[in-house]
Amino acid sequence: MRKFISAVALIASVVGFSIAAAPAQAVTAVPSVSQVNIKKPLPAGGQNITLFGRNLNVVTAVIIDKTPATIVSKTATNLTFISPPHPEGRVSISLKYGTRTVVIRDSLLYKASANRVLVPLPFIPETLRVGRTVSMTPGNPAWKVTVTTTSTRICSINGLVVTALRKGECALSLDVEVDNMDPTYRSRQALYFITVN
Repeated sequence: MRKFISAVALIASVVGFSIAAAPAQAVTAVPSVSQVNIKKPLPAGGQNITLFGRNLNVVTAVIIDKTPATIVSKTATNLTFISPPHPEGRVSISLKYGTRTVVIRDSLLYKASANRVLVPLPFIPETLRVGRTVSMTPGNPAWKVTVTTTSTRICSINGLVVTALRKGECALSLDVEVDNMDPTYRSRQALYFITVN
């Protein structure tokens, strides 16, 4: 067998072929999902849905059936997007990365609630580094979101943008108002804390 391989190598070198290994192509990380935190979003949309898995940081777009969703946060292990409005029924989530797409079939079941529920809060991270900012995106542009803080030495607020100033706890008071006639959601107020490190 060794003589055969040597003979092939000799013939290839005489004819001018190289039998060296081809250079390795860079392998693109493929996103995968192991868990979805909200599997039954409301048809009105506007909810923060978090996917847990691997290589989610390479995702450039999230599509629910044929509707693009707004990505509000992503790391290698989790990705949060705002659910777009959709009629009741099962839907697939498509994750675009590079020129490829991963489809998670029938992963969500849009289902109406019998009662009005509290409007979802914008995505807010649990921690934020000093000098960094986070911009909060409401689930629906028609919702009026007001954010204030009493922790002015720890963080500052400019509209829906929070800036971490120094280490400590940043207390945020959120007021999300929806139309009184909204059939799905009702307004809410909430207190939320971000740890600044």
